[in-house]
Amino acid sequence: MHLNCTKSCKNQQREQLQLEFDQCFLNGDKSALREQYKNLRQIELNNNNEYDNEIIDISSLAQSISIASDILIAETGISVIYCGNKTSPAFCNQRYFTKSLLNLISNAYLYGCENLITVKTIEMTNFVRIEVQSGGAFINSNWGKGLCFVNNICQNANGRFFIEQSPTHTSAVMIFEKVRNYKYLSSVDFSSFLNDRLSPVYVELFGMEYH
Repeated sequence: MHLNCTKSCKNQQREQLQLEFDQCFLNGDKSALREQYKNLRQIELNNNNEYDNEIIDISSLAQSISIASDILIAETGISVIYCGNKTSPAFCNQRYFTKSLLNLISNAYLYGCENLITVKTIEMTNFVRIEVQSGGAFINSNWGKGLCFVNNICQNANGRFFIEQSPTHTSAVMIFEKVRNYKYLSSVDFSSFLNDRLSPVYVELFGMEYH
């Protein structure tokens, strides 16, 4: 009974925040928008203590995040293209993987030198490689906190994070352990990232406080 009440109260809080956010969004009140995100994050942090790694369909999730990101920033003239291959699932925390990938996409969006961001998923012998690529050297000194966050998430899942640079482009690369024996995993619907403007896609791509 108590658990049901807690869940119901949390849903009511989120619904109220959504209504308030929608009104702020219509009014163009950026200061109020940031405050709503801050309130939402606090609610989620207070009610979500599950940080364990899990088996996730990493290529499906990466594709869904890429599509949602592309739609949300379409008016800016910048495109996010997913051109990865279907891979085996990987072992990591889905929530933190989502935050990490969005972190890399949003920084390529902010600091990239071209209007194209490419997201790739590549199957390797023992790992799955996720790559975010943009033209020019989009690594920025202001991005240090974000890099540390992504690196910590990868290390927590026994993976790796590193940067590959050339004169023409920069690639931010995450590598996670591949899971060979697994049951069917349901795909992630990209619409779930679009229907809720309090979702992490909005938070990351519009520069709101999320970490």
